[in-house]
Amino acid sequence: MKKSILFSLSLFFVFTAVQSQIKLPKITAPGVKWESTYHFDKCNVFKVDFYAKNNELMRTLNYRTYYQSEGGDFSVKLMSDKKSQGLETVFDIKNEVAIQIWGSGEVTKPYYNAGGFKYPVGNEIKKLEISPTNETKQMLGVNCKKYTYTYKKIFGEVWITDQINLSNDFGIFRAAKMASLHNTLSVGGFVMEMTTEDAKGGKTVMKTISLKNDEKYTLNFGGVEMNTAINKINYFTF
Repeated sequence: MKKSILFSLSLFFVFTAVQSQIKLPKITAPGVKWESTYHFDKCNVFKVDFYAKNNELMRTLNYRTYYQSEGGDFSVKLMSDKKSQGLETVFDIKNEVAIQIWGSGEVTKPYYNAGGFKYPVGNEIKKLEISPTNETKQMLGVNCKKYTYTYKKIFGEVWITDQINLSNDFGIFRAAKMASLHNTLSVGGFVMEMTTEDAKGGKTVMKTISLKNDEKYTLNFGGVEMNTAINKINYFTF
């Protein structure tokens, strides 16, 4: 019995010594995989202004969406400011995985997390019903039409164009996280601007600043400490 205990202890110390010398592979959630590098060549720029009930500007958030001109993967980046360290979400369409980076570019060691997503079907699809008006205006050289909506205690307007051939995944609708509330709108087209107001007078104005800028951007995940999520979530929740 004594020899058995000594043998077990010996194995334990040998395993511990080997483990200290060899870096064991990090266990990841099944089915969650990503590419080591993502390359983008186009960029869209947006901003979101938050106003108090007296129309006082309280805060501005700036977003950039990087994407591939031939279509495919894209990345939505909330630029950091004094009140936040920034957040970037990379959408890997082929692997159906979203990689989130907290503190991108602002801290010594950003936090990485990868999780699988699924596309909504049936009752999971949330469509915001919008109503057309006769108002039009030009934004960035294209004609836009105004729509209005009411959702519970929130109301507002949406400016949409049919002259831009881009998915709203690359637009302000996704960047400003409106897609997490409403996967899509009842009208097709590209959302150029959107406003929400609440019953207390607070207002949020989401605007497109520029589109289809030529800008090379690369993200490299080789060797990063990637955390992974086990459960898949709705594509538009990210």
